[in-house]
Amino acid sequence: MLVAALAVATSAPAQTRFHGAGGYGPRGSAGGGGYTTWSGNATTHQGRHWANGVNGGSYSGHNSYSSNPNGSAQANFSNSGHTSSGGNFSSNGAYSRGTNGTWSGSSQSSGSGQRGSYETSTSTSNGVTTHTATATNADGQTYSHSGTYTQGQGYSRNGSGPNGSYNTAVSSNNGATTRNTSATNASGGSYNGSTVSTPGQGITHTASCTNASGSAVSCN
Repeated sequence: MLVAALAVATSAPAQTRFHGAGGYGPRGSAGGGGYTTWSGNATTHQGRHWANGVNGGSYSGHNSYSSNPNGSAQANFSNSGHTSSGGNFSSNGAYSRGTNGTWSGSSQSSGSGQRGSYETSTSTSNGVTTHTATATNADGQTYSHSGTYTQGQGYSRNGSGPNGSYNTAVSSNNGATTRNTSATNASGGSYNGSTVSTPGQGITHTASCTNASGSAVSCN
């Protein structure tokens, strides 16, 4: 069964459109709705949604967005739920855009279940975006990752886990792009490499490797 969409107009100059939909069947039920309002050069939106499975899983969330005549805007969201096997998950975030078009804000997510758990976080400010993530499997082994991106300059990221660790960075300068990477495996062997790409000139690559004892070995 579907709920028909409904559109209404408020007194001029503002207009609001309402919408909704839902349904149910052998696997469960779901629905959602919201509204969007236009007034001059400003827009506002609010929405909600949900779902329920016949085996006990559920999901719900909401989101909102608004933009202003001066070019600024705001947005946020939140979602959460659980699985039929007892797992849980959630995410939320809030971002804003300044009158100069620059975005800032942050978001987070997490989850847990029979196979392990995870957490992530992302933030943006002044053209720099940073992301981190950590996951732990059912055996208690932990994997982690983090990275930073700077608009117009490049990015760096690193990670570690039971099999080793790595670190890589990419940057651009005077038309040339440089990528530096280092990695160490679980036994202590290492790799260090650098690749430079220059338009009209080509690509150069250098690398060095060591074994678990620290002695130099071929990277092939």
